[in-house]
Amino acid sequence: MILGPTIEHLRTYCPPFAGRVAGAADFRQGLENYNASMALPAAYVLPADQDGEDGNRNMVGYWQIIRKTIEVVVELDATGDRRGQTPAMQYDAIEAALFSAMLNWAPVACRVPNNQGYQFLGGGFLDLDRARLFYAWRFVLPYQITELDGWLDPDPAVDLDTIELDIFKAPGAIAPVGDSPAAVVVLPIGDPPYPPPTDGPWPAPAADNPVKEAQP
Repeated sequence: MILGPTIEHLRTYCPPFAGRVAGAADFRQGLENYNASMALPAAYVLPADQDGEDGNRNMVGYWQIIRKTIEVVVELDATGDRRGQTPAMQYDAIEAALFSAMLNWAPVACRVPNNQGYQFLGGGFLDLDRARLFYAWRFVLPYQITELDGWLDPDPAVDLDTIELDIFKAPGAIAPVGDSPAAVVVLPIGDPPYPPPTDGPWPAPAADNPVKEAQP
């Protein structure tokens, strides 16, 4: 969900690559057979690690932040300098272009909390041979998931028609058994016809669902 938009974004907004940005399949093929389809420098957007931050943050549902990490692996031409010094001199310009395109940009804005986008995580040298030098920049994206991404029971156990709110004058959150409510509010949430509000004093709790009386 984030790799494709990121590749397209770098093709458009990262000038050093002039549109030469691909994914994992092209990266592997280039490693095995040398890159014959794209001029250098070229970049590859690869999936890396992901982890959850602090588990579920919603006490009545599900809301969690995942840290999705990607690598932008850059392939540089080292044919003119087997030591890799000449391609390494391009690092600063490429890094500046990557930062300009990536930092605070979100490939899926509705999934990113607090308007945060990609953040820089680190970088490192990968490999050098007689023809190529590889260097990777790592970026992390905060990505939110909710209960809508998980299992949704197609046949919920409780089908509510209304929610009833009993209002008491007595102090405390729960009135003593036997008191009558001063007012009753019924909120319809299902399809009509709606059941009438409960009439009479506050009932005693069922044996399998005890309720403690509120303390004044």
